[in-house]
Amino acid sequence: TFPLTLTLLTLNLSFPFSILSWKNCPKMSKLKDMKTILLTLLLSVGLFAQNERLNDRFAFLQQIYFENTHGRYDRYLESSLEAFLQKHPHFDQADQIILMLGDVQLNSQKPYSAFIQYIKTPTLYPKSDIVPNAKKKLNQLLKKIRNVSFLEKKDSILNYVNQKHYFDSPEEATVDLYNFLFSLNIPKLRRPLLADLNRFTRSCRSLNQQGDVILYLKGRLNEALGNFLAAEANFRELMALYKKSLFYPDALFYTAFIDYKHLKKFEEAKNDFVQIINTYPDNENAPRAQFYLADLYANGLDSLNAGIDNYRLFVDAFPEHPLFKSAFKRLTLLLFKTKRYEEAVTLIGLHLNKHAQDSTFYSLVDSMAQIFTKRFKKYEYAARCYVLLASTNPHATKSPYYLYQAARIYRKFLKDYGRAADICLRLKKNYPESPYSVKCQLLIKKRVKK
Repeated sequence: TFPLTLTLLTLNLSFPFSILSWKNCPKMSKLKDMKTILLTLLLSVGLFAQNERLNDRFAFLQQIYFENTHGRYDRYLESSLEAFLQKHPHFDQADQIILMLGDVQLNSQKPYSAFIQYIKTPTLYPKSDIVPNAKKKLNQLLKKIRNVSFLEKKDSILNYVNQKHYFDSPEEATVDLYNFLFSLNIPKLRRPLLADLNRFTRSCRSLNQQGDVILYLKGRLNEALGNFLAAEANFRELMALYKKSLFYPDALFYTAFIDYKHLKKFEEAKNDFVQIINTYPDNENAPRAQFYLADLYANGLDSLNAGIDNYRLFVDAFPEHPLFKSAFKRLTLLLFKTKRYEEAVTLIGLHLNKHAQDSTFYSLVDSMAQIFTKRFKKYEYAARCYVLLASTNPHATKSPYYLYQAARIYRKFLKDYGRAADICLRLKKNYPESPYSVKCQLLIKKRVKK
């Protein structure tokens, strides 16, 4: 009865003033004041009745939850609890509903959905009386889940749960939690996280401050789940509504990437990649935009020379990027494909000097030499690559092997026995203990016997 009593008290306090003022007021003014008073009274009674119904609804769901010992009401409870949270996200006992929902989802063999609910209580309702119970359930679940990628993030999860969180609003706290869960990069968590995000956005009247984050997370999750049209729509909505967002360049990149790789919208992708490179050169996705622009030219737009130019820009600008070796390999292959053989070998020699301490780069050049031999039949360039490998880092373990391969190509494919003999002598002189020195001598003896 508290809302109704408060309203009546307010009305009683206002009546003397109203009576004094009505003596000198027109009849229309008196009528309007009376309507306002009645409307206020009706609204208060309506709110009181609505709260009563909400409490009754919660009590009913709680009763069904306690009766659900054999899981017969799992499906009904899950949909009803989710609908309640979506419609009444600020209900006084929302923490209990969330915990109940987690239990139902766990009982329904949905451990990752349950995990999301269990982690909400201690992070979104840190003062709740049921936090210890929620943490206990969370720890039990973490021990139960055997997923490797999940177990690797266990310490990060517990640290997030146990630290103190300070936010201006429940929505801000929820968005931060979603961002943390996404950052864990656990594949099994993607689908239930996306479902929870969708319910959360449907429950919010406004997300002006955090809407770009939500759209970005939805886009990334939809992309990872193969929902490419939905992902593109998420990113495009972000760019349309939040033009000054910090996520704008990233949304632009992922839109271009999806358009190129999955939707075959090559011209749109090309324009977006160029915009990222020119407008946001310091963004972390600018190098990737350069890489995929080159790939798009070479494979989507069938412009090999443009592909070569753009791969060369990437190789020159981003020698430490994780995509460098892929770009280098593709550039070299394109040079061979366009019969620019000398450029390809010069490029290899130049970058061998730059990456003299990178053993994986040597393995890459080795594989390129094999491609030159088997695919392009350009034996001289393959042999030159092996000589470059041995010469750039003569102390490397594989240098004797590289010299032997060069001698073998000169003898077997190019019939240049003199060049093969010179390389074998160099191998014997510099690496007398290497088994490849013996193999090289046998290679020369075969020529003598003939």
